[in-house]
Amino acid sequence: MAAHHVPNGPVLAELLDAELDYDATTATRLSNHLPMALVALDRLGASDARLEEFARAYERRLAPIPDAVPIAGFDDWLAARGRPDAYGALRRYFDEAIAQRGAEDVVRTHLARLIDGLAGAAFHGLIRLAYALDVRSDARIAAGLAYLSEVHQPLGARGRTEAWTSDPMAALRRLADVTVLSQLARGANIGQRMRQVASHPSFSGVIDWLAVTPATPAALTDAATALYAATDDFTALHGLTASHAVHVITPYVEDRGALCSYWFQGLAAAYVTIGAPRLVEPARALAPWLEAPPAWEHVAAAATTSDDEHVCKLVYSAHELDVEASNPLLLAVAARQARVAPETP
Repeated sequence: MAAHHVPNGPVLAELLDAELDYDATTATRLSNHLPMALVALDRLGASDARLEEFARAYERRLAPIPDAVPIAGFDDWLAARGRPDAYGALRRYFDEAIAQRGAEDVVRTHLARLIDGLAGAAFHGLIRLAYALDVRSDARIAAGLAYLSEVHQPLGARGRTEAWTSDPMAALRRLADVTVLSQLARGANIGQRMRQVASHPSFSGVIDWLAVTPATPAALTDAATALYAATDDFTALHGLTASHAVHVITPYVEDRGALCSYWFQGLAAAYVTIGAPRLVEPARALAPWLEAPPAWEHVAAAATTSDDEHVCKLVYSAHELDVEASNPLLLAVAARQARVAPETP
């Protein structure tokens, strides 16, 4: 598999440039996964021909960028956060800001006002920005910031109660006991269900339950991994890929404590939307892969053949997180998702 931040080949760059002509949501109003899928496929070792094949198949889902009222400056941008169909205007705003001040300064300045809504669109704004930072392109970073701004979705303010644990899994288990929450969030899409959960009084203050320490990022990553491992749930999958995205953006965020709090809040809301299930030992569901794990190279190769964008994204995120802090569950969930059987003796 490719190493971190490998140079972008000309075919990948051309395909990513072509995608910039389209909206960040598809014709069916779902998040446009094409740029993230292309980067994940490339990093997993897909050939140029495979990248082109995937892009051609995905293009039928794409939609034009809608017109929107221009955004004149920072205050206009603040007001535009969370505004549907503002992507085009937001793109122009960030393109100009980055041209004037440079990408790093713009990312740092604006992320400070975006992390409270990082769970918007099931974390896809955050994920798109992280992939843009991976390929290190000003235009794609502007697109990532634009989409994260468009789907900005705060789930509740901090400071309403006191922390009582430093263990995210303990906090999630307590949420499972709040019966009224587990009965919420029926129908609609993931983002809408998360908003529904967050609006209930019983969810108010959940963000404050977790005491943030230097160990919190690793603990939240492990919690997201365990949740997906135990449930094999589509929403939980996004909690894991979002964890990878948080690790990518962390160097650009000054208030790491706030970032961890909002990350936990988003993970908690996602957990409730799947019914707050009692979490069994994750290793039970993955025992065959844990006992006879396949090689990462085999899992990556299998993922590049899938036409499901979530497969390559999950495998890529799991690999990157495993490189950062080894966890056998990451290879196991990646192999399960890519349909790679455990190794045989």
